[in-house]
Amino acid sequence: MKNKIKLIYRVGKRATKSAAKGKLKYKNKGPVKLSYHAARYVAKNGPKAFVSKIKHEIVRIDRRLGSNLYFPNGLVSGVDELAIVNWYKKHAKPVNVVIPSYNDLDVLVPCLNSIAETTDPKLVKVIVVDDYCQPGHRKELKKLENEQVSVIFREKNGGFAKAVNTGLEATNTKQDVVLLNSDIVAHPGWIEGLQYGAYEFGVDTGIVGPKLLYPDGKIQSAGSYRNTEATEWFDHYYRFADANYGPANVPHYVQAATGACMYIKREFIRNVGILDDKFQFAFEDVDWCLRGWEAGYRTLYFPSATLTHVESATRPKNKTLAPKEKQSVEYFWQKWGDWFDKRNVKTHDGKTKIIFVLQTMGLSGGIKIVFEHAERLAARGFVVEVWGMDLHGVPWDVSDGVKIRTFKNYDRLGAALEPQEAIKVATWWETAFPVWLASVRKGIPVYFIQEFETWFYPNDVVAQASVVSCYRKEFKNMTTSQYNLGEINALGLKATAVPCGYDDVTYKVLPKVEREKSVLLALGRRFFQKNFTMTLKAWQALGDGRPDMWLFGIEPDMAKMDKKIKYITKPSNEEVNQLYNQATVMAQTSRHEGFSLPILEAMAAGCPVVCTDAHGNRDFCVDGQNCLMVEHDDIEGMKKAIAKLFKDKALRDRLSKAGIQTAKNYRWDVIIDRVEKFYKEVAKQ
Repeated sequence: MKNKIKLIYRVGKRATKSAAKGKLKYKNKGPVKLSYHAARYVAKNGPKAFVSKIKHEIVRIDRRLGSNLYFPNGLVSGVDELAIVNWYKKHAKPVNVVIPSYNDLDVLVPCLNSIAETTDPKLVKVIVVDDYCQPGHRKELKKLENEQVSVIFREKNGGFAKAVNTGLEATNTKQDVVLLNSDIVAHPGWIEGLQYGAYEFGVDTGIVGPKLLYPDGKIQSAGSYRNTEATEWFDHYYRFADANYGPANVPHYVQAATGACMYIKREFIRNVGILDDKFQFAFEDVDWCLRGWEAGYRTLYFPSATLTHVESATRPKNKTLAPKEKQSVEYFWQKWGDWFDKRNVKTHDGKTKIIFVLQTMGLSGGIKIVFEHAERLAARGFVVEVWGMDLHGVPWDVSDGVKIRTFKNYDRLGAALEPQEAIKVATWWETAFPVWLASVRKGIPVYFIQEFETWFYPNDVVAQASVVSCYRKEFKNMTTSQYNLGEINALGLKATAVPCGYDDVTYKVLPKVEREKSVLLALGRRFFQKNFTMTLKAWQALGDGRPDMWLFGIEPDMAKMDKKIKYITKPSNEEVNQLYNQATVMAQTSRHEGFSLPILEAMAAGCPVVCTDAHGNRDFCVDGQNCLMVEHDDIEGMKKAIAKLFKDKALRDRLSKAGIQTAKNYRWDVIIDRVEKFYKEVAKQ
């Protein structure tokens, strides 16, 4: 699917009926590929109703297209149920369902009934493998046979893996297989969803796992990962969350799927083999998936397929499980321990290699911090590269110590990144998906979370769910503030908090520069998170006697907002410091910031600050001590705070001195020590 679905960048004025077929023609531009949903919408409502633009800061997508979003990195937020149904009607393939059975008629009968109610017996054949080997039990099982169900009776009890392999050997060698526990209850659409996921998410997909629910409707499994709390075990994503928990509805590749239900393509079985029956009980499913990853086959979690799992219903009947589980755990880590724990991230001469992955290398505070990390780590002996999708140059001064690589799209970037033996660093949620994917087999994935990125998508729960789904357990996380750390911890994830640093060589007090008596400085950006409107309205409310306003940035037309505004376009870092030194007061009224570096830089230059509680500035902004802090959208409060600062020079001087002292704790030579320590710890894995 990721190769078939394209985001449209621009829609013109003339649509034709070809939009319904997935293409749109518009004047002087020729055909443009559209997603299925976009094409359907355009055909119905006309091109003026649909405008979708990609921007580096935020992906803007017309929400009228429904609940499914397609992102440039290949991530799909969901698949329309009707699309799956229609696909299955046209492309349905016959499959064999293998169910190992051990003295479990009480759950097996409901399982078989649910399969009969949700599938076509001509397309879905069930093989029950009895591993109980009791004559009376066999008689009852024999009664279950019909046109859809057959039963194989093993001569000797062998355990889960051997029972499954017995079933696999009896399947049609040209057909795919579904491995199913006997304590599963299938829901309508389950086989359609699994098969759609297997064939529409790329030729590399080998195994597909569904969303599994407990009987109470809570999630039991949304794909498996190595347990971060008990590393000898694996756990399930989103366990105990509500069935409709947003991130659990986003399809994703995963390390493994549980053998309670997995769809296995026949090609996978031919090239990877059957289960390793040396596992007596447990881990054989994870082993199978990992062998697939090593052979070039991905494991996909596809939540459009949903089943209920009455987990462990058969376990109490077998009193010998504990020793068998112990054997399986020990055997698994003998096979896979080094694969997980001894990843090479060193160059041939023993230096740690780090690759930062950016969606764009354009001008922004967050990207600036990434380049600061890259440059300073390179200066300390790390081998550092920065990768991104900018093909038209990098607007940063980059030393020879940092290698830059650019790519046309995420597919090419991911293909180049996968074989790299390095610490691979995601820097934005859309880079997390390809970085994770490229780190399954080689390298160590890190996620540098500069702010909890759902803030970029207010009131868009589907996009927010897509963001959170990219916060994966396998990442080693670094973040920039205690607020971000709290948000990350709330997801059950760990992170190391390392604040942003500022360049004290550039941002500092300039003794020879005289500070203006009546200038309010602000960052000149319309981006909604910056909430510049609050600053503007509060300042204008001061009337004709208000101070001049200086804005800086890349949106010079903002000067038209008021005759007393002066706009400085694309100032250099040194010129920004000059502004900090000249302005009487700096104002920033952001709704949210991951850290708020401009405030810190202003403090370093001795500029008094008035701001809002933007979350990420809580670590260093203290109301009444080194700044004045105003509630969000309190325009009257902001007006009074500005007026107070301009009238009270003693207050300005006090805040200025405290700000300078605060900034000293965030100089780069202090912060980079903590950054270096983090990456050294990661490299020890």
